[in-house]
Amino acid sequence: MAFFLTELIRKSRLKKCGSRILTGFLPLKDIRSAVVIIDGTEPSCIAHKEKVDAFCKRNGIAVSFIYIDLRKKSKDTEIFVAGDNVVTRKDMSIFGIPKMKRKGALFTGNADLLVNFRDSDDFAGDFISKVCKARFKIGTCDYPDNPFDLVVAAKPAPENEVPESDAGTCDSRTSEKIDAVCSFLKKIV
Repeated sequence: MAFFLTELIRKSRLKKCGSRILTGFLPLKDIRSAVVIIDGTEPSCIAHKEKVDAFCKRNGIAVSFIYIDLRKKSKDTEIFVAGDNVVTRKDMSIFGIPKMKRKGALFTGNADLLVNFRDSDDFAGDFISKVCKARFKIGTCDYPDNPFDLVVAAKPAPENEVPESDAGTCDSRTSEKIDAVCSFLKKIV
């Protein structure tokens, strides 16, 4: 019963807040602003931001970042990012919906491009992606009813490979996704 009620409330909120802007592919020359969603639980999230930021600066794109960190905080939890652009458990309702009064301004503004680099299909990332009024949406996780015009996936890691995750460098899978998105954007005419 609780699951049904949660799903009903989530669908209702999406219907009320969801973007009604027609989306589709945009050439790089027409993109002037971007919203990028990054997993705030990854130790390399700052390196990811710097890599995306460098690409956007080279192409004259104003970019804003949203970090999602929904972990339960304890004294042992390592925090990688902090600030107003981080969506945490405190910013969520009991139904797992981001509180619009608290963080709505982060993701309801108009942008030309939205890129979601999170690898999960959790409701918070999905909600932000659907509410954002971007004209071109790119994601890195494919799931039913996703809001993306394009889904870019990294090559699957070999079974015996252990992913690198230093705080100062991008891990190879996320780095591959960033490179793939940037490469694709350059090719759109």
